[in-house]
Amino acid sequence: MDPEITELLHQLADGDGDVGPSLVRAVANRLERIAHRELAQRNRGGLDGLTMEPRMFAHDALLKVLEQRPVFENRRHFFAYATQIMVREMVDYHRTRKAQKRGGEDFRVSLSDVHLPTIDVEELPPLLSELEKLDARKADVVRLRVFWGAGHDEVAELLQISPSTADRDWRFARRWLAARLRPEPTS
Repeated sequence: MDPEITELLHQLADGDGDVGPSLVRAVANRLERIAHRELAQRNRGGLDGLTMEPRMFAHDALLKVLEQRPVFENRRHFFAYATQIMVREMVDYHRTRKAQKRGGEDFRVSLSDVHLPTIDVEELPPLLSELEKLDARKADVVRLRVFWGAGHDEVAELLQISPSTADRDWRFARRWLAARLRPEPTS
């Protein structure tokens, strides 16, 4: 874990306005990597033809965090929050692009890494909200695996749970999401 990031987040929450540049230096590269992966995933594996770069999404999320100054428990909480901001911005960006292109393709996110079907990105946040009501930690596991790209051991470390618990949560969440994503049988 990086205690520096957590300390910077606490200083920000305490009203230390001078901490902003240090926080940006500490987290910008990781947010840009997350944004790059998310954009590429939504654009068939690459960034060709996009008018916005991952850096723009990352810095926009950072600006919103610095303006709103929410209180974060730790860096995991911060990255989950910032990732949600970026994903919402990407959805809005895609909607704008789609509106400009008559008959454009639906915006879809591939969850093949997690052995789930490809779904419309708009479907995932409501499903995660539903899962969060059932079990918040399992929803966090999905966010970390899908949006943050965290590996199995990193999820366990970030959530401060055992690797076996992280694995059980992940298996449950995958089955739960897969059940929600199956088309309803028609009578």
